[in-house]
Amino acid sequence: MQLGISIVICTHNGKNRLELVLEHVNSLRIPANVLWEVVVVDNASTDNTSSWINDLNSTHDFLFDISLVQEFQPGLNIARLTGARNAKYDWLLFCDDDNLLDSNYVKFWFDAISSNQNLGAVGGRGIPLIDIPIPAWFNYYSHSYAVGKQQDKIGYLNNGAALYGAGLCILKTPVLEIISSGFKMVMLDRESGKLTSGGDLEWCYLIQLSGLNLYYDDRMIFTHQINSTRLNWNYYIKLKSGIASGVGLLESYHFIFKYGYKSTFLFILYYYYKLTISILTLCSFWTKSTLFHIHKNDYKNSLALSVLKSKAFSYCSKLHSSYNHYKSLKNTFNASI
Repeated sequence: MQLGISIVICTHNGKNRLELVLEHVNSLRIPANVLWEVVVVDNASTDNTSSWINDLNSTHDFLFDISLVQEFQPGLNIARLTGARNAKYDWLLFCDDDNLLDSNYVKFWFDAISSNQNLGAVGGRGIPLIDIPIPAWFNYYSHSYAVGKQQDKIGYLNNGAALYGAGLCILKTPVLEIISSGFKMVMLDRESGKLTSGGDLEWCYLIQLSGLNLYYDDRMIFTHQINSTRLNWNYYIKLKSGIASGVGLLESYHFIFKYGYKSTFLFILYYYYKLTISILTLCSFWTKSTLFHIHKNDYKNSLALSVLKSKAFSYCSKLHSSYNHYKSLKNTFNASI
């Protein structure tokens, strides 16, 4: 079977961003022996994105036709799964509706999978495009915006690590086969008005549990357009808190990568340990900063307090869900312990 890749662009009310994204897709240098397509998933948009895409197919002289799919349930991970199920090819490239792919992006992906064995996902490097003066704090925390290097050098990632979802090239079959067996992913990822996250982590974790490797190639470059409304400190606190809110649900994966498939009793003990540590850390930090004023009342401490609260709440509220998810993982991967 000839190799192919489906470029999946999920969008929620992204009509004003999509034309530039698609122009960059049109400029991609695709290796001659690679088939490709573009799939746009309209994820519960209210800005007539679907009608606009249909008009674009007839008015623009692109090298491709856009396959339009509608997903009415909001959530980035849900939209990505819909795109995967409707894609022709096994390899997917998740291009967000604010990502501008470098013309050699697919070429370097092809080089990576041709030169390295057993790859299930390949990630690149995001470069921020910001239309206001860059805030002083941004470079230190930029990874939360899916920009910057994902590790120090080109190569395989350690087991249990993950790549960010923007610009992620990933095999769909291992993940879809896991889901078709009855397994349910626990991370919805971004929803309208919510900054929850973690869907990209779950894709990467499932790929690794399937026996495949993750790979990073910093020659694969995309520009990430970051709107000025996302570059204020209050937004960033909400963003990091949203990311932290998934930690309880993801502990089933963390446990397996660290200890393997152990008994559910041992998993519960591990989870209670993590829960206890999170609560004690939050209480200690709050006591020092609020009662004794040991921590300075600055922006870093406001971030730390919000993240610690989000983690503690996640551990407290997700015990039952995480326990069931661990059992589901063991059953899916035929772990008998």
